[in-house]
Amino acid sequence: MQKDWLKDLLEWSPLFLVLLAGGALWLYSKWQLRKVDRSLKELWGSIIRKAESGDAYSQFQAGRMYQKGNGVSRDAVLADEWFHKALPGLNREANAGDRDAAFCLYECFREGLAVQKDDAKALLWLQRAAEQEEPEAMFALALEYREWGLVEKNDALFMHWLRKAAEEGDEADAQYLLGACYEHGNGVPQDLNLAREWYERAAGSLSFGAEDALERLKGS
Repeated sequence: MQKDWLKDLLEWSPLFLVLLAGGALWLYSKWQLRKVDRSLKELWGSIIRKAESGDAYSQFQAGRMYQKGNGVSRDAVLADEWFHKALPGLNREANAGDRDAAFCLYECFREGLAVQKDDAKALLWLQRAAEQEEPEAMFALALEYREWGLVEKNDALFMHWLRKAAEEGDEADAQYLLGACYEHGNGVPQDLNLAREWYERAAGSLSFGAEDALERLKGS
């Protein structure tokens, strides 16, 4: 009888181990999701507190979160309210030389957030933010020269601003795109070593797809 029990245990133990591992993985994933959800709520709470105290950049962020449904339920009316609250402060701070405010005004005029869409004003604020080396602005200006349409397509200026954005250190999308340019020889001579270098930097900045790109270049 004892031997039969031991035999059954040995036969079933691999299944039990699989079930145990699966249960542990499920519990871990639930814990991670709760942790992310808690972090988003803390971030949202911090943004709202700053927005309600009159911080223009936080007011713009609050508008974005309601617009996109990031951490809150999507609400176009509340998004528009926050964009309108942010606009006076953004104008004041951008005119005083704040590069983040200038980039926010680019987005406002580019997309028509609390203002009428105006490509000329959008480009003005984007160039001002990029010239002040705001990383997102430099990357956005690169893409405008590549395909978005505020300016005529210009491959040389695309590469100029893309490289400047990538060299800022944490602009992961710019680093990934520069790696892709070197991998495929778009706008620069093909150089797989430089492609790998920029993909590695993008991976360090948590760029989506950079790890896959590095895997693809193995052995090249």
